[in-house]
Amino acid sequence: MAVNDDLADALTRHQIYLQRYGSATVRKILALLKRSDAQILERLLREDLSALSRTRQERLLTEMRRSFESAYTDATGALQLDLEALATYEGEYQLDLFRRVLPVKLETVAPSADQLLAAVNSRPFQGKLLKEVYTELSASAFRKVRDKIRAGIVEGRTTDQVVRDIRGRRSMGFRDGILASNRRATETVVRTAINHTANTAREYTYERNGNLIKGVRWNSTLDGRTSAVCRARDGKVYEPGKGPRPPAHFNCRSSTSPVTKSWRELGFDIDELPPATRASMNGQVPADQDYDTWLRKQPKAFQEEVLGPTRAKLFRKGLKMERFVDRKGSTLTIEELKRQERDLWEKAT
Repeated sequence: MAVNDDLADALTRHQIYLQRYGSATVRKILALLKRSDAQILERLLREDLSALSRTRQERLLTEMRRSFESAYTDATGALQLDLEALATYEGEYQLDLFRRVLPVKLETVAPSADQLLAAVNSRPFQGKLLKEVYTELSASAFRKVRDKIRAGIVEGRTTDQVVRDIRGRRSMGFRDGILASNRRATETVVRTAINHTANTAREYTYERNGNLIKGVRWNSTLDGRTSAVCRARDGKVYEPGKGPRPPAHFNCRSSTSPVTKSWRELGFDIDELPPATRASMNGQVPADQDYDTWLRKQPKAFQEEVLGPTRAKLFRKGLKMERFVDRKGSTLTIEELKRQERDLWEKAT
C-alpha cells in the first residue's frame, strides 16, 4: 500500500538526520575525553618511569585507572542522557508519523518514556547491554595505556618515549597513538548506541501498536560500504518482536520501517495503491527493490569492489545476496561457498 512507501520514505530521510545527530554527539563525547586525556598525559609526564619502584609503579597505574574510569563515566553518562532523550523523541516521532501519513485517523498506543528507556537498556546488541558496553570500553581504554606503560618500564624507555606512543606522533596528527585509538573505539560505540536506541524505541512502538502494524522491514543503506549481513537482510520483512533488528554490527547504519496492515485488514473497503519509490545513492529505485536487485544493476567494477572478484562472479551467475552469509549473519568463506554452491562455483570458474 502507498502508505507503507510513504512511511519508508519518511524514515529514510529520518535516518539521515539521525546519522547527523550521531556525528554531533560524537563530537561532544570526544571533547570530554580529550580534556581527560590531556590531564592523564600531564600526570604521566611528572614521573620518571625509569626510576620508579614497584610500589610507585602500581600507585601510578591505580591513579591512571581511576582517571580513566572517571573520564568514561562522565562521557558515557552524558551519552546516556542524550540516548534517553532520543528514545523518548523516537517514540513520539513514530506516532506523529502515523498521524501525518495515514489518510484516516486510527487509534494508536503511545509508550511512556519509562517503557521506552527500559526497552533500550534491557535489549542487548552484539550480545551485550549498553551498560556492559560502556564498562568494557572504559576497561579496554585503560588496559591499552597500562600495558604500554608496563612495557616501557621493562624495556627501559624514557617517559617521553612512552608518552609519544600513548599520545601519538605530531607528524601523524596524533592519529597513531593509543588515545586516538581509544577515541575511535568510543566513536564506534556512540554511533552504534544511537542506532540501537532509535531502532529499539521504534520497535517497541510497533509492538505496542500491533493492531496497526503487521511487519517490520529491514532497510539497508544502498552504497559500497554496506556490510554483507545488511546487504542480505535489506528489504526483508519480519514479524513485530521477531527476527533480527539493527544494529547488526558495530557502526551499522541500517534501520527499519513499519509495514501496516492492508486497508481491508484494518476494516476499510479501500483498494491497494501502486508502489512508490525510495531513494538510493543513484536516484530513485522501486520501493520493493532490495540490495540484491539494486547491486545487479550496478557496473561490474562496482560489484567487484563491494563483493570481491570471486564472490562477484558467483553473484553474476545468479547467487542471491542472502546466500553469502550464514544463519547468524557471518560472511561465508570462499571454501564454504565452494561446498554449498558447487554448481554455481563450477560455472563461475
